[in-house]
Amino acid sequence: MFEIRTVSLVHINRFVFLALALGIARGLLPGPAAANTLAAWVELVGSDMEASIRAIVSTDSTCPELQLGDETVQMQVRAEPGPSVLAEKQAEFPVRVCEAKVPAAEQKITLEGVAIPVPAGEFKRIVIVGDTGCRIKKKNTQDCNDPKYWPYPRLANQAADARPDLVIHVGDYLYREKSCQGRTDECPESPVGYGWNIWDVDFFAPSARLLAAAPWIMVRGNHETCKRAGEGWFRFLDHGPFPKKCPKADIGDSFVTGSKGARFAVMDSAAIAKDEDDLGEEDDASSGDVENPDALLQQKFEKIAGKLDAPTWLLSHAPFNAVRLNKDADADEVDDTIQQRALGSLLPATVKLIVSGHVHAFEALSFKEANPAHVPQLVVGDSGTKLAREQHVPNNVSGAPVPSGVVFSHFGYMVWDREGTNWNGQLFDERGSPRVRCKLIERDLSCKKED
Repeated sequence: MFEIRTVSLVHINRFVFLALALGIARGLLPGPAAANTLAAWVELVGSDMEASIRAIVSTDSTCPELQLGDETVQMQVRAEPGPSVLAEKQAEFPVRVCEAKVPAAEQKITLEGVAIPVPAGEFKRIVIVGDTGCRIKKKNTQDCNDPKYWPYPRLANQAADARPDLVIHVGDYLYREKSCQGRTDECPESPVGYGWNIWDVDFFAPSARLLAAAPWIMVRGNHETCKRAGEGWFRFLDHGPFPKKCPKADIGDSFVTGSKGARFAVMDSAAIAKDEDDLGEEDDASSGDVENPDALLQQKFEKIAGKLDAPTWLLSHAPFNAVRLNKDADADEVDDTIQQRALGSLLPATVKLIVSGHVHAFEALSFKEANPAHVPQLVVGDSGTKLAREQHVPNNVSGAPVPSGVVFSHFGYMVWDREGTNWNGQLFDERGSPRVRCKLIERDLSCKKED
């Protein structure tokens, strides 16, 4: 199995690479991928595992055809080439985005002769990644061409080798935002901004094999608000159709997907994430300034609450409860977000785990059963961008005791394996070594670092 060591390698024979990735990920011989297909993947976007097949093609190309068994389906245009129309940051998108919705019952789908992953009847192995982009801003930058400092391409390839049934990305895909020239001596050579070329180098190219390995659930991060990389988010990744304007208060609709054995409620918490990132540098394109979002969050959650009639993981980029650095006090603090205040008492017993990113570390916090509003919190925000300083496990969160927990600041991705109604999880580092082992039984999340 080959390995991507730098982003530049990914662009060598890009179209051949895409065909190989799609074929190898499913254990099939590669088929003839057309030279105009720049990226292709499958997202879960609705109930009953409704899937959206997406493809990005060059501007001089029409949308490709899909083969669903014996039926040929023409993909439709999701977004035409052009400049930003939704987000505040101007950017160019000289690509055409194509889409086709397919039922979960469809078992064999090919795109230009290449087999693509379809949702499995049951998810038995799940990969989780988050905060994957290479950070380039005013300071605290990363060398995007050195896997030691930006290991996401390597992590993504290793995660693809795990042969998951589902991949979850908990948000923050694009970090190459603003040139650091003249601001730091360690400024890497890389394009910056919010257009297609940045999305490609920061996410699509290094994710090629993992995108081909399994269907994905995409969660929106605060780097994808309309003040930042929101244009690319809505063109490429949002679960709904490409909108004519940003949603009210920049908070998108929640949705539910998955099977009865593994159901996922996806919340858009991008706009309520804290204004300052984990490294203590204030974001010039801030989020977290939504006025009185409680009622809106409740309204959007109530629309999906009736569908949470089976064991559910709640996916939200901003954690409900996590530990982070308070840079003013230079001390740990519990990031008890407004989600806990707005929704904590509304979460049904079927919600067994909250999975988030945003904090650039791995965290697993469990709470006593006497506090039903406090669901175990898992944070996987350590898959690429520069890590936060490791914090201490809190004794309690908003009065809820924390009997067990792990906080670990190290690059990695997580693999969860289903065992009946329980789940066993492992956090793997960039060398493929397990660093943390976890078990989830109902709402009891227990994790332990490897010696």
